[in-house]
Amino acid sequence: MESVIAEKYAVALLQVARDQKTVDAISAEMQAIQKTVESNENLKTTLEHPRVKAGEKLDALRRVLKEKLSGTMENFLMLLILKKRIKHLGAVAEHFERLCYEMKGKAIARVLSGSPLSASQKDALSKKLSQMFGTAVELREEVKPGLIGGVMIYLGDQRMDGSVLGQLERMKQRLVKVEID
Repeated sequence: MESVIAEKYAVALLQVARDQKTVDAISAEMQAIQKTVESNENLKTTLEHPRVKAGEKLDALRRVLKEKLSGTMENFLMLLILKKRIKHLGAVAEHFERLCYEMKGKAIARVLSGSPLSASQKDALSKKLSQMFGTAVELREEVKPGLIGGVMIYLGDQRMDGSVLGQLERMKQRLVKVEID
């Protein structure tokens, strides 16, 4: 459900940004706001609290942000607040960024690895994914030590699991299915 809601708001924001020819500026502003909200637990709580008035929520956001909000972004955030959709801000930002990349003929791949990838590994992986999907692919790396080794890749609605943890899990599933006579 959150994905559907986020997609609709992201598409609407992209249409407005395209009409105003401010897609890159709105994208940068959206990412900055989303990162600020995610890293500030007090702000997040204030924005999502049902008893805090809409104007107070927007004022709290303005106080925490270092830069002044554009009129478009201010109106968009107020819409999210009034429609009680501000809790979906992270998902909206993610969808908006994906739509911006698609508009430019690019894709974003989320890459989870057990340890940081080297520059040459990132480059090779990006080239391979670009070949596979027929579009330029930008990697967003996250280190998850629990994966032990290998990588998991999320690109659009596809998931590719080449992690050691994933291989062990698949082996476990096969072993559970084996019948011993």
